[in-house]
Amino acid sequence: MRILCLDDEELALQMLEMCVKKAKPEADVWSFDDQDALLEDAEESGCDVAFLDIHMRGMTGVEVAKRLKDINPKMNIIFVTGFSEYKGEAMDMKASGYIMKPVTKEEVERELSDLRYPSMAPKKDALLKVQCFGNFDVFTPNGDHVRFERSKAKEVSRFTPRKFLHHKGDIRRDLRG
Repeated sequence: MRILCLDDEELALQMLEMCVKKAKPEADVWSFDDQDALLEDAEESGCDVAFLDIHMRGMTGVEVAKRLKDINPKMNIIFVTGFSEYKGEAMDMKASGYIMKPVTKEEVERELSDLRYPSMAPKKDALLKVQCFGNFDVFTPNGDHVRFERSKAKEVSRFTPRKFLHHKGDIRRDLRG
């Protein structure tokens, strides 16, 4: 699981990062004090969960969340703030969670255990990841979404996943026929 943390206050960011690492020691955790740097990293490397402070100088956490959702609509956003008046705006974003500062390991664990879009780590030798709950989606091992040229191909693949899961060639070529 890849987790990004964003806060423009150094001490709050250190506390958030520490709590996330304690709550999920096996996670790949990255911390940012700059909104643009986080967005660039998310664009390049993706992420499963983003912990975002809401009240920051420049771009707010809600604005960052909107841009993250443009990158990946199923990214889990957990807002972290010291101001309760932002809760309504945060929930309008369909956030996965909301934590009031000061952050604790227990609160982070609670939010990570109840994600809107649960993250499942793919097997190291997997050719594809198939998501069957909610929307049916297929992903490459690096997380790229597999696009089907025809809707019928996607529909058929729901019922015959072994045909393309074990194919080592061009996935799209296999799905067309």
